[in-house]
Amino acid sequence: MKKLFVIISALFFMLSFFCCNQKQEHSEAYLKALSYYEEGRNLTSCTPIKNDSLLKALPIFIDAARLLEQLPEDMSKEEISLVSKTYHEISKIMFLKMSFNTMIDALKRALYYQEMNIDSNMMAILAADLAVTYSSITNDTTEIMHYIRLAEPYLDTTTDFIEPYLKVKTSLSTALYYIGDDDSSLLVERERIAFKNRRGLDTRRDSITLGTSLYYTPGCKMEAKPYLLKTFNIKEFPELQRCVIMKFLADIYEEENNIDSMNLCNKYYETYFKLQEKRHRDDLYLSEQYDKYEVERDAKLNTLRKQKNKQERIILTSIIVLVILLASYIFVFNKKQYNKNILEQEDIIYNALRQHVVTIYHKQKDNIYENILKEFNTFYPDALEKFKDTYPYLTESQQAICMLSFLSFRTKEISLILNLRENTISKYRNYITKSTGVKSLEDIMRPFTN
Repeated sequence: MKKLFVIISALFFMLSFFCCNQKQEHSEAYLKALSYYEEGRNLTSCTPIKNDSLLKALPIFIDAARLLEQLPEDMSKEEISLVSKTYHEISKIMFLKMSFNTMIDALKRALYYQEMNIDSNMMAILAADLAVTYSSITNDTTEIMHYIRLAEPYLDTTTDFIEPYLKVKTSLSTALYYIGDDDSSLLVERERIAFKNRRGLDTRRDSITLGTSLYYTPGCKMEAKPYLLKTFNIKEFPELQRCVIMKFLADIYEEENNIDSMNLCNKYYETYFKLQEKRHRDDLYLSEQYDKYEVERDAKLNTLRKQKNKQERIILTSIIVLVILLASYIFVFNKKQYNKNILEQEDIIYNALRQHVVTIYHKQKDNIYENILKEFNTFYPDALEKFKDTYPYLTESQQAICMLSFLSFRTKEISLILNLRENTISKYRNYITKSTGVKSLEDIMRPFTN
């Protein structure tokens, strides 16, 4: 009895130590990552942001993300929030460097973690940023509309949500343009500008966006000119975008036969691109840094997932050992109590198995049934063979339905697991109950698991 008590105590201590140690490590990583995040923000919060600051800030934010990246279920709310904000800052850098594919990955990671935090403001911003980014680099309206719809429930026209609201409107205008509804696209863009005017907000950049839309709309190219010219009224206008606008204006001036203005715009366009060679190298360097981290991150998370699955099996095995030891103790010292607790232990084992298979159902995408079957055989090694010997006329699908019904899966869930129609499942259930004489499929396998 004394030895039994010592063994049980040791097992509980090991499990408790493991859990506490994990939390302590995460806490230390959080504090260090927070300092990195603040250091990076100090570099990127100044206006205007210098190229050297971006080159310094990115590896700092990557270090912060590297410290925080864990399996989300093992992270605290503070860690989840910080890693989401860190990826958002990375996406801002990639936007400034026009590295949109990398920006999309960072935004998706930020959104992935934010969905677990449900910060309405951040959800709206991230979804809107993704909608705008997709509308900038692709004509895939499916992706654009997906993120527009994702952002919409969090949007209103209050002060906190004006920025994502306007971004969603921009993306909607772009999506409408891509599907060929030019009039609706321009209408949304004009409504957006009118909304900003009512709020007393600067609309010069929006006018340039409208000018760009008009430029690409058949028959409206010349109407775009006064809007595009507003680029000269914005001192901090991005040089790359200004360069593109100059190319548009050169085309318009050529149609007007204004050769001098056309040559001036073309000269600006050509000169700018000659000066961009070093900056382009810097942009590639930043993208390569993030791409390298992305590969490292995905490999790490894959390893962590495998480790976690192994740890869960160890913990589950330890729990089962504890149950067996306790059962042995009860049997030796009190047979009546032992019999009573046997039923309780069966419930414990069943509930442990049920919890495990439910986790498999919700978290795994492939081979769900095979993994559930594997877990069932681990807990009840001989149950299925005994069941088959008793009911040899049942097909494999019907046997699977019996096992899944015993695990309390509903008809709809069984349909998804076995890839069979719900009415097929129902017909099989009726046949099984009639042919076996068992009233409830939930109990049909219970005699074989004792």
